[in-house]
Amino acid sequence: MQTRQRIILRVLIALFLLSAPITARSSSFEERRRRILEQIASQEAGGGFAAVSARLALRRDLPRARSNFWALLNAPSGDMFFVLPMMGTYLYGYHDWDDAIHRKVRHVWKTYLPYRGDTENHWVMWHTALLLAAQTWPDLPANEWANGRSSQENYRDAREYLDFWFQTVTTLGQGEFDSPDYLDKFIAPLCLLYDFAEDSLLRRKAEMALHWLLADYAIDYLDGAYTGGHSRIYDAHLLDPMRDPARGIGYLYFGASQFPQEAWFGLTVYCALSSYRVPAVIQRLATDRRRPFFARERKRVRNIIRFGRERNPPVYKANYMSMHFSLGSVDGGLQQPIQLHTWDVTYLLDEGRCDNLFSLHPYFSARELAMFFPEPVKILVQDIIKSKTTYSQEDKWTGGSPYERTYQHQNTIIVLYALAPNTPYRHMDYYFPKTLSRREVDSSGWIFAQGGKTFIAVRPFQPGHWREEKTAFRFRSPHLKNGHVTVAFEADAFSSWKAFKTAIRGTHLDLSALESRTEVRYITLDGDTLRFRFPDQRWLNGRTVDLSETPLFDGPYLQGDGGVLRIMHGGETLILDFNKPEIRYEKAGE
Repeated sequence: MQTRQRIILRVLIALFLLSAPITARSSSFEERRRRILEQIASQEAGGGFAAVSARLALRRDLPRARSNFWALLNAPSGDMFFVLPMMGTYLYGYHDWDDAIHRKVRHVWKTYLPYRGDTENHWVMWHTALLLAAQTWPDLPANEWANGRSSQENYRDAREYLDFWFQTVTTLGQGEFDSPDYLDKFIAPLCLLYDFAEDSLLRRKAEMALHWLLADYAIDYLDGAYTGGHSRIYDAHLLDPMRDPARGIGYLYFGASQFPQEAWFGLTVYCALSSYRVPAVIQRLATDRRRPFFARERKRVRNIIRFGRERNPPVYKANYMSMHFSLGSVDGGLQQPIQLHTWDVTYLLDEGRCDNLFSLHPYFSARELAMFFPEPVKILVQDIIKSKTTYSQEDKWTGGSPYERTYQHQNTIIVLYALAPNTPYRHMDYYFPKTLSRREVDSSGWIFAQGGKTFIAVRPFQPGHWREEKTAFRFRSPHLKNGHVTVAFEADAFSSWKAFKTAIRGTHLDLSALESRTEVRYITLDGDTLRFRFPDQRWLNGRTVDLSETPLFDGPYLQGDGGVLRIMHGGETLILDFNKPEIRYEKAGE
């Protein structure tokens, strides 16, 4: 079958699924995808790629959609953020284009050279777009491509990277992991590969990678909220979680208590158009929160190109998930430049809304940026703050620090700070959202808070002062040796608010070695003794905790390492084996 015939067949299948009658089995997903398309088609006043795709799929205002697509093709810019959605819109709308548009898309690849980028999501989008273009026009010589390589060379280069990425993610972990802002930049390219890649093995790997990343998302998903530590998140979405782009992905595949009206859907349009369907076992895993669970994961640090002994050191994650809250973290340090979110307590509010509280040390330096970016060190900070404007600000709310480490056990986290005297900002900041219904500073040193049906207790190790801001109360503690213990509980675990406070006051915190060894000891309500010495010595009930033994996934629902992931829920197990590669299902008792 020729390339054009194959594309048309896949588009017709996708459109059939969109227009198929709603059945008892498919109604929920079909309603959600249609609502996303309706939202994009009606609210995007301009003629962006997402709006063009949505209008084509809904068979709405087709002349305008074609005109807008033509205008976009006349002004290519944005590199991978242009060519990936261009190819998605082109392929899903393939049968709607006239010969002039077909020639125009081809002309873009001949005359426009998109920058490959410098991050993981850039590379996945860029190589996916290049591969789909190369297979669409498979016999063109090098002089017909802006990069001076033939169709076959472009296809081979793109395929080799994608195979490398599959292998890396499933053995070392993802680098831009668990990002509310960048999840769609991985899921959308995989949907395009699943629908349009001609090679059956590549389509199977794309399907397996979709299962893998969505299961990874599901374990941190709480009624629309993306909980825990994030490799990358913008301040705006951290302070207003209802706006984060990942909510569209979660709503589409898992469902949520309400339509994420405030979210930015962007590349999610291609997920809504795709024939890919998430397995039921993953959807159940994302939505069943009847029993609390604790899970650990291993990711990897973004590529370190300077000032490091190891290219991709491991990142260790932990997450305690309950019905109305999650406490999640990464182990700390410089794991991503600029936008790392190390830990938080995410709590649900009424009407499907959520919020979170967390702490950080506001750190920045040219050396940090030089670890991850190739530009000359002297210009990096100024270059970065042109686009990431909060990076060097004292009052920012995102970013990692070499002077911050965490130790999480179940629903308790200890965070330690050992600040260098010459670091630009010598304080710890704690974010207490205004959505908290209670915030009480106790004479014992504990700060008690309630968010929705979640009780939270925070014990700063050093004194500080409060400042009211737009969305929160900032607690700032200006001490070089510092930290806190934070615990979270379901409110109904206690007979009353008073009983909760009394119980927490009765726990034991030993700060006698804070100044001398940057070490603390805390005995939890369950009687576990946690001992933590900065930077990486942890003990549980007297026994050493060795995070290096952590596999890629270790929990009651996800278990995996070395290219194999077992996804378990409700007596069903889905096995993703990238070593073969194959997908297998097992039922309890078989």
